[in-house]
Amino acid sequence: MASLGDKLVDKRIVERNIAKGLISKEEYEQRLASLADREGSYDTVEIDPASFEDGSETE
Repeated sequence: MASLGDKLVDKRIVERNIAKGLISKEEYEQRLASLADREGSYDTVEIDPASFEDGSETE
């Protein structure tokens, strides 16, 4: 679950939170710098569009 700090730096609203003074630009930049580099730690999934009869995706 996201903590209050995570909600303050959510990229969708961080500019608004900086403008309101809820977090400083420096605090935001420090938060970004502290994040781990996750490059390459993901799985690639390939989907064959031909596997769907009408071309739509389903679960």
